[in-house]
Amino acid sequence: MISSAPRPASLKAIVAYKGLIVVVLAAISLMSAFSWRQYDTLAAIAQTYLVDGELTFTDWLLKTVLHIQPYGLRLLARVSGVYAIVMGIATIGLWYGKSWANLLMLVMAGLPLPIELQEFLHQPSWQRFVIFCLNSLVVLFLLKHQFDARTISTSELEASVPD
Repeated sequence: MISSAPRPASLKAIVAYKGLIVVVLAAISLMSAFSWRQYDTLAAIAQTYLVDGELTFTDWLLKTVLHIQPYGLRLLARVSGVYAIVMGIATIGLWYGKSWANLLMLVMAGLPLPIELQEFLHQPSWQRFVIFCLNSLVVLFLLKHQFDARTISTSELEASVPD
């Protein structure tokens, strides 16, 4: 049963943020899968297209894809696809208030934090800093929510035990 209680703004923000990440990861997965299957065709298009020397998004995309070998594109497609599916399940579960979703989202949001911190320390940029801060805030919110839920369930359990 779905509760009709209003959802806090912080939960709405986390669901929107993680939902956007799911969409981006799914797009990366699909583009990588297409690129890995059509690698030779993309190389031919790049040779024809890049002769003009235009600096466009297509130019950047073709150069980026062609610097990754087909095996790497296949791995990227699979890993980002699986991560997008699991993150999507966790996001939907979090929205509907499922207890397992809080823990799954905590793990999914916490896993990339060491990598994000390392990337920021080695190649600092404001984009990396913002992403690290947002994900850290999500993890802190979920930890607080997890501890609050345990405190409530423990007090309910103690109240239900007869004296």
